[in-house]
Amino acid sequence: MASEGGGLPHPFHYLPAFHIPALPGAPEAYSYAVSFSFLAMGLILFLALLTRLALNLAPGRVQNLLEWLMEIVEEQGKSIFGEHAVRFMPFYITVFLFILTSNLMGLIPGMMSPTASYHTNIAMALSVLALTQWGGVRVQGLKGYLKHFLPPPCPWWLKWTIMWWMWPLLEVLSQVIRPVSLTMRLFGNIYAKEKLLLIFAFLAVTFWGSSALGMPLKTVLAGFSVVLRVGIILLGTLVSIVQAAVFTILAMVYVSMAVEHHEEPQTAEGGH
Repeated sequence: MASEGGGLPHPFHYLPAFHIPALPGAPEAYSYAVSFSFLAMGLILFLALLTRLALNLAPGRVQNLLEWLMEIVEEQGKSIFGEHAVRFMPFYITVFLFILTSNLMGLIPGMMSPTASYHTNIAMALSVLALTQWGGVRVQGLKGYLKHFLPPPCPWWLKWTIMWWMWPLLEVLSQVIRPVSLTMRLFGNIYAKEKLLLIFAFLAVTFWGSSALGMPLKTVLAGFSVVLRVGIILLGTLVSIVQAAVFTILAMVYVSMAVEHHEEPQTAEGGH
């Protein structure tokens, strides 16, 4: 069984690893991240249908919580996108719910956060990159979007010596770096959470089962490891929420930068 690049899951999983058939020139692989990604998507669809069926004018606690989360994402989107918020909001709500659900799943023993694998995160980051290009062209047209890659207004001597080649290069590099940044930020935080949970669980079992330690000492050490694991669960809950929000907000900012209109270059001092 090929090892999975990415997060370190719990030793026991409720789901089997998803079998990825071998492609030409590549070995077959097994991925727990894919299995739990499907579970996260299934949970979101189930809760969405359940919420729709249970929707009423006097909402309960669950409906209030879901509506509150949606309002936060929508208000953030409106503050960033303005008039274009409605067009992109379904994508960002889906991304936020998937990341939040995936992050929280890893706090349950026997389950794994799909976002603890960089494969999952880079797939979402590439989706954001694709939406950035599509959104920019859709809103501004191809010609208007390509103006982002042109140098801003500057003195003619600076424009034709450095900026004419450096500015497009920096813009292209920024397009490449953004998915990497989104991927590694989310991966690093959730991977650390998964690994710490595994380490403290291993320490608790090791200390409690040790025959070299006396009962009082191994009870203290095992108990301390359990307390630390509970602390990581509480901290991991906060990190899971924050990282889902950070990924979504940064994705909103990247797309908003592509759809905003680029100012027309003005005649610089001294002429061309």
